[in-house]
Amino acid sequence: MSKFEEIKEYLSNSFDKLNNVLEIEQRERFSVIDHEGQSFIILSINLENNTFTIKKKGRDIVESDFDNTKLFNIIDARTVAFIPIDGKNGLLGFGESYCDFVFFDDNEFCFVEFKLNATSQEDRAVRKNRKKAIDQLKSTISLFDRKLNNNYNDLKLEAYVCTPETYPRGDKGWADLAIAFYDEVGIALFEHNEKIYM
Repeated sequence: MSKFEEIKEYLSNSFDKLNNVLEIEQRERFSVIDHEGQSFIILSINLENNTFTIKKKGRDIVESDFDNTKLFNIIDARTVAFIPIDGKNGLLGFGESYCDFVFFDDNEFCFVEFKLNATSQEDRAVRKNRKKAIDQLKSTISLFDRKLNNNYNDLKLEAYVCTPETYPRGDKGWADLAIAFYDEVGIALFEHNEKIYM
């Protein structure tokens, strides 16, 4: 059994609702969007009429007001499992403050939190949004650690905070947060809106 299948089985044994929300994506490049408080894989985009298609409750649904700055892109992937965490139809639903989604393949297991709707560029607001995102990631990681008994089947763990393009990238404030995060949970933290597989 591959690492991918093994971690899928671990998760299935740990989360009753997993099979209701787990999606397997085999496109080399795809995007995830936060729509009405729920993360979805985008099935297709129509730039002519500014719409995008997602799968909701087993049906393809066309939504309007597509915004390509509000995506998390997964590039050069093979087979990726996607699990929405937060939201009405997510693995954990509403309630506790968890990250938006996780995804994994044969090599890596990634936790992702969207903060793309942040509008203020004021330093204090940027710090507050980053801190809230990191707290949500920590909460989710802690839950998964407990449920999986810290057994991610030797997959490399990563965490992502998705912020608007207007946020400063790689500034000292972010670097300090990423170092503290790694020191606390032992996982690399990135402020990127994409994952590029090598």
